[in-house]
Amino acid sequence: MYKKKIPVRTECGLHLFKELLSGKWKLMLIYYISDGLIRPGVLQKKIDADRRVMTKQLDELVQDGFITKCSYETKIPKVEYQLTALGNSLLPLIMSLEIWGENNRAVLEAALTEKL
Repeated sequence: MYKKKIPVRTECGLHLFKELLSGKWKLMLIYYISDGLIRPGVLQKKIDADRRVMTKQLDELVQDGFITKCSYETKIPKVEYQLTALGNSLLPLIMSLEIWGENNRAVLEAALTEKL
């Protein structure tokens, strides 16, 4: 397994948050799982992510305790995800970020356009 060369900083809650939740799709995955989208195929269509990247980030969220993975051994294997108490505790923060993004949409879109 890959070992980071730079040690993980844990003296601040923001550092912990960044270490565990940095990833292009992690906050979106938590948000959509809370909204009832619990199957990987549905999540992939909703966020339009590469399946390999999305699966890796889902596995990391499971490993870190934000979501649980339930596998059903049926003729066609089925997987579903659910939020844990830790994942649910993030929802107010995610909703605040969504509201902030909507309230500042014009400025953020202009900044994004300049980057492209």
